[in-house]
Amino acid sequence: MASRREQKEQARAARIAAAELATGAAAKRRRILTFGGIVAAAVIVVVVVIAIGTGSGNTGLQPQQQATKTYGVVRQELAGIPQHGVRLGSANAKVTMTYVGDLECPYCRAFTMTVLPQFIRRYVREDKVKMVYRSLCTATCHFNTPRFVPQQVAAYAAGKQNRFWQYAELFYREQADETQPYVTERYLRGLAAQIPGLDLSRWLADRKDPALVSQVHADSEFVQRLRLPGQTPEVLMSGPKGSVYLPANGVPTLTWLISAVSRVS
Repeated sequence: MASRREQKEQARAARIAAAELATGAAAKRRRILTFGGIVAAAVIVVVVVIAIGTGSGNTGLQPQQQATKTYGVVRQELAGIPQHGVRLGSANAKVTMTYVGDLECPYCRAFTMTVLPQFIRRYVREDKVKMVYRSLCTATCHFNTPRFVPQQVAAYAAGKQNRFWQYAELFYREQADETQPYVTERYLRGLAAQIPGLDLSRWLADRKDPALVSQVHADSEFVQRLRLPGQTPEVLMSGPKGSVYLPANGVPTLTWLISAVSRVS
């Protein structure tokens, strides 16, 4: 029987292999999660995790020069597009795309880096679609549940300054091995420090807002209420003609997104 470490390494290798198929037609092997009570338990340890401090070893953050280049890519992708909280795009867009993700999920990383930029350029920037982010504990809950709530709250706190998408995109682009405890206070603050114009003092204060923890709860309840598959990334496209869900075990390809927009418009 394989050791627990070997099982983790095998699981991660399988997930990364599947993530690399995100730009192809489909990827059948997906993770299924158990949330609800897990997320509730995570809330109890939010303060403990935040207090961990700097930690040691790999922080998951890119070196300064690379981080500057990475933010340049993010800035170019999002520049000029209105944001409000977790919404990206015009509030008047007739179609809403709900993106359910976990910031440590490698599938979400692949989707965010390879598919989403093209969709944002063609639909969100043109005020045809607005995107809304919802969090769901998948990859994080496989290895270290207590990290989930603090990392989501950190992103939502950036959203209170209308910079959620900058924070989330940086998180995905500087994502490390989810089997390792790289999401420390140093990591969360390091991402925030890379975002020009983000008021760090205000961000730190906003992370203590209990409403943001409630928002994480509400996200999980949203997924449960709609009986979504409980995987990430999950996409729900809604418009004047109804709603379309990403099929179970599907991968959000650009072709599927375009088709979904057409069906609900």
